[in-house]
Amino acid sequence: MNFVRWLAGFAAAASLVAAVPVAAQSYPNKPIRLIVPFAPGSGSDILARILSEPLSQALGQPIVIDNKPGNNTTVGTEIVATAAPDGYTLGLLTNSGLAASPGGLTSGVRYDPVKDLSYVTLVASVNYVWLVNNDVKAKTAPELIELIRTNPGKYNYASGNTGGIAYGGYIKNAYKLDVTHVPYKSTPPALADLISGHVQIMVADVPASLSMIRAGKIRPVGVPSAKRYELLPDVPTFAESGLPTPPNMDGWWALVAPAGTPNEILDRLNKEVVKVLETEAIKTKLLQSSLVPTPSTREQAAQYQKDQLQVWTKMVKDLDIKVD
Repeated sequence: MNFVRWLAGFAAAASLVAAVPVAAQSYPNKPIRLIVPFAPGSGSDILARILSEPLSQALGQPIVIDNKPGNNTTVGTEIVATAAPDGYTLGLLTNSGLAASPGGLTSGVRYDPVKDLSYVTLVASVNYVWLVNNDVKAKTAPELIELIRTNPGKYNYASGNTGGIAYGGYIKNAYKLDVTHVPYKSTPPALADLISGHVQIMVADVPASLSMIRAGKIRPVGVPSAKRYELLPDVPTFAESGLPTPPNMDGWWALVAPAGTPNEILDRLNKEVVKVLETEAIKTKLLQSSLVPTPSTREQAAQYQKDQLQVWTKMVKDLDIKVD
């Protein structure tokens, strides 16, 4: 009788072990490919290289970075969405490919960021700031809005990336400003023209503009967020200046796997990546690159992506913007 009970207990325990796929039990046992949808040397590439070394040590396998830029990051995102769900192809993907482009900003998107991907964790975010040329008299966001209103058609504003286009368009529409949009293909030349005065106003990401702000070459008038930025502690939020806070269109990164990747693998990855992001050395490196670490649970990452997809779908429609 005791033998029968022992045998039944052994069988039950064996069934629990068998319920976990063999591949998940031994994961990882070979190098992991990390898709980065930007070119080498980009902010995303730098972030991937900051994380890859400690993550490789934690997992016991090399992390091989594979840069796949194109079509506002949708090329690299699609590679992850269509890869085998075995944990050996991951993506360090951004709001461009996970929310903005699927929300209608870019044509030719052939994946569903909700159904075709599994979210491991949020990784980092990048904030935006409203800037002016030093000759512009306004010192705060309300002063700048009033200056534009009293001088219709006089001022123009630059944008150098997706977030700049969206925030600039939102401010123009929300306050019914007669101001001309001057789009640039990238942020550096837009900032150069802001410094020289060829354009007077710009919403730019903090990593690209921080050194120029600190050098006094351009002046921040406000940040379009719910709270002040750690890297710009003296710059007030829109809310602190008496203005409504715009929808969150900041840049962000998430570690993502193909849909169908075993939960055991996703849980292991979440545990190790969050641990890496919470180390003081990595926090310091990210902040030195003007990036804010944002470790999360798997559920929080998936929900954040859904929320952001709604925000961007509405913004693309309301502002009638397109990037191709």
